[in-house]
Amino acid sequence: MVGTIIRGGAVTGALVVSLLVLAAPVSARHKPSPPPPPPPPTASNWQLVDYQQKLCFSSVVTTGYFGIWISGTWTHAINIGIDGLPPGGTFWTSYAPIAPGTSTGIYSLAYVAVQLSSTTPVGTTTASLWASDGTTKESVPVTIAVQASCKGY
Repeated sequence: MVGTIIRGGAVTGALVVSLLVLAAPVSARHKPSPPPPPPPPTASNWQLVDYQQKLCFSSVVTTGYFGIWISGTWTHAINIGIDGLPPGGTFWTSYAPIAPGTSTGIYSLAYVAVQLSSTTPVGTTTASLWASDGTTKESVPVTIAVQASCKGY
């Protein structure tokens, strides 16, 4: 009988210890290693690619889109826009700001939409498409042609 009590007590004690270990919070049982520090930021090295873009506008065609192609690597978001529109012209952007990243300059990353009035006088304007990461600002010329008709342009 004494042997039974000792064995029973040993089994009961082991069971209590096992239950306590299982009931302990996960963090007390295993602390994961902290994540490694992020790599140091690299210097931005990018340029706005000039694809010699041209758009035609008329009294019927009043909105057009310029693509933004960037080649290189950048660590800050890049904002985009256009300067030098004909009087009354406005613009808005799509897919901007461009998140930090890298690109080969082959695919467009964002767009600048230009809207002119249907009464904008006929003529050609060279505007300036720009991109800026807050430190660097790049620009390329774009042609805006306002004609009586854009057929065949």
